[in-house]
Amino acid sequence: MLTDQFGRSINYLRLAIVDRCNLRCTYCMPENGLSWIKQNELMTDEEMLRICSVFTEMGVDKIRITGGEPFVRKNSIELIQNISQLDGLTDLSITTNGLLTEQYIPQLKKFGIKSVNLSLDTLDKERFFRITRRNSFDQVMKTLDSL
Repeated sequence: MLTDQFGRSINYLRLAIVDRCNLRCTYCMPENGLSWIKQNELMTDEEMLRICSVFTEMGVDKIRITGGEPFVRKNSIELIQNISQLDGLTDLSITTNGLLTEQYIPQLKKFGIKSVNLSLDTLDKERFFRITRRNSFDQVMKTLDSL
């Protein structure tokens, strides 16, 4: 079992599978985006799965998949499925902005996803646009209604 310097057990891993996002929230990102890390410099699916495997072997039983926006990553659903099958994992969850999530909800449930943290700053459509610089409130609400 992993412990920190104070002797507390560490059983949770937060794994950012991508650095990109499909929103341009005023508090997070410039309107024109950022200079992204080159794709060949990011960890591969195999490397991420290996890291998760090592951590579960060391006692981590909870993993949260995050990003940027996780579903912006190509083949993210296959990576999530593979992580969900790791021995010792009891809790797999996702943080998402909801724009690309709805289509994957049946698969996520099948993989045993226990919770989805839907990042949503407002329930007001106009304010959502002002914050995110994207006209995608209806899609996020559709995802929320599908969960």
